[in-house]
Amino acid sequence: MIPEKYKDQLYTVGAYATKLGLKAWVVGGAVRDFYLKRDTLDIDLAFSGNQESVAGFCVKHWGGNKHKFSRFYTYRVDLANGLKLDMVRTRREKYPFPGSLPEVEPSSNIKDDLFRRDFTTNAWCFSINPETFGQLYDPFGAQKDIQNGLVRILHEKSFLDDPTRLFRAVRFAGRFGWKLAPKTERLLRQAVEEEYPLLITRDRFSTEFIKILEEPNVKEIFTLMEKYDLLKFAWPGLTWNEALLRTNDAAVRVGILACLLGGSGDDFVRSLRLPSTQNREILEAWKIGEDCMSPLSTLTTFKKQILQAVYPKLPAQALDPCLIQGRDLKEKGFSGRKISAALEKVRKAQWEGAIQSEKEAFALAQKV
Repeated sequence: MIPEKYKDQLYTVGAYATKLGLKAWVVGGAVRDFYLKRDTLDIDLAFSGNQESVAGFCVKHWGGNKHKFSRFYTYRVDLANGLKLDMVRTRREKYPFPGSLPEVEPSSNIKDDLFRRDFTTNAWCFSINPETFGQLYDPFGAQKDIQNGLVRILHEKSFLDDPTRLFRAVRFAGRFGWKLAPKTERLLRQAVEEEYPLLITRDRFSTEFIKILEEPNVKEIFTLMEKYDLLKFAWPGLTWNEALLRTNDAAVRVGILACLLGGSGDDFVRSLRLPSTQNREILEAWKIGEDCMSPLSTLTTFKKQILQAVYPKLPAQALDPCLIQGRDLKEKGFSGRKISAALEKVRKAQWEGAIQSEKEAFALAQKV
């Protein structure tokens, strides 16, 4: 089951862990993806003790860098070849209150670590220690659920503990073409009815929502979100639109949704806590679409992608800079509010394709 291209590297990691007296496993989504023969550059590793030395060994041996997340006993190792290793110490966790981040503590039992995961299909592992290399441990029936195409939570309070799992459930179901197990579906509907998603912060929701927008099967996921009434927690009035299929870029998809939302699109974008540059560019594209006027200056490729996806039938020059500028009007004797009024009229006409040249733009401006 282990891809040939990872065998030597994983064996080397396991051998080093063994020298330190640690048991080591590949856990979670990577096991699922290996089983499904899907490529991945993200591999989760779990160790029965302190994994800091293993993280350092990997960077020294293959190049790259490491980052420590002490709250969750986690190291992220980004290797020079592009492989990303999330290294955790086996642990158990509890949620102080619904929707909170978990409180974690070390555990020497790999089953405890698997039980804290979201779905059965992510709750299995295989050993990378040399003596047991490749040996599977599947205590919750992951393999059977994958074969049957089912998304199943591990316990009844799973959605209450972490309501982001509601969105992950439909994301995995849409990605793989799976269904929710009957009890899981019932509990999900109950969680939506009782508005569990309101228990999580907007930051945590945004992380999950962007992951959905990164998915190739985004339409299938939106269909499930609509089916289970989850879209209302993303933003009131948000619905699926085929324009989202005109790009694979998650940030562009955010811009598309903002434009489709109309007047509330700017608040929707701000709610997602995106990086500042990205946020600004999306809002600038949204404003152009909302005003239905050609821009005053040259648009970035990113802004054009948003607007072309939302308005695929725009005239050829609609997204070009305005055919005339304020300084041109000033030279023609325009001043004050007359300049802004003329520019607005010209920009709207250019957006609609009613004018195509500077001469036509000046002629229109003279009518203000």
